[in-house]
Amino acid sequence: MQRKEERRELFRVVFKETVWGTMTLLGEGGVTVKILDISSQGALVETDFDISSKSKVYLDFKINSNPFSVPGSVIRKVVYPDYFQYGILFSEDKQQFQRLFRELNTYKIRKAKPYLLED
Repeated sequence: MQRKEERRELFRVVFKETVWGTMTLLGEGGVTVKILDISSQGALVETDFDISSKSKVYLDFKINSNPFSVPGSVIRKVVYPDYFQYGILFSEDKQQFQRLFRELNTYKIRKAKPYLLED
């Protein structure tokens, strides 16, 4: 975990559009998930696949067309009649954290002011 004085102000990107990813359980296959929101330290995903809390997973997704494959653990599970929501805490990896933080910043800027960053 980061020391308190080293922490940056973290923000969570809540997607208005549908963002799909794949959640892979270690030692098993992957399932398609809808990513509801994400930060550089974790994500909230939704799927119709039931897994146990505390499962070790990889979450694969793209931000700004850049692929990510992030290891993590399921730390929260909410059961709904037709689907499940999982809170995933990403495993600490300083390089991955910084890369994801940059991409989320760029994503947020592009959504707020698309004319500033044209491809």
